[in-house]
Amino acid sequence: MKIKINNEEELYNSFDKFEETLSDDLISYIKNKEEISSIKEKEDIEIISTNKIDENKFRNSFKKYCEEQLILISRKQKINKTKQIWMLILGILFIILSILLADKINVIILEIISTIGSFSIWESANSWLLQSKAIKLDKLRTKKLKNSEIKFVNIK
Repeated sequence: MKIKINNEEELYNSFDKFEETLSDDLISYIKNKEEISSIKEKEDIEIISTNKIDENKFRNSFKKYCEEQLILISRKQKINKTKQIWMLILGILFIILSILLADKINVIILEIISTIGSFSIWESANSWLLQSKAIKLDKLRTKKLKNSEIKFVNIK
């Protein structure tokens, strides 16, 4: 992946006076390029500039960004797992409730309770089958980015 810039400031967020936070445009560009590449292929990042760049500063900022993203992804995984468990428990409770009340309440209310239970179980399964996989893929891509080699090319 090649990134062409004129000035080092383009790499960093304009609101960060210490220039330690990567720019949103740069992050967006890197993520878009990463998404179209194979998860198995090693991706190198090549920064091409007409001016000198503080390489260590950029490497540290990039590593910090990747580590922050991995923390956020871990939080998403925990939230997703909690959601799965609660939706499953809720679904089971509603199904049990519909079975216990089968002869005691109106058929329409019984169907509503049963449907809520089924829907909750479905949501838990959907979260486990689809959302968990997407979060894992995001984590793999972020780890791949973190381990990518960063090269700097100075052109005049």
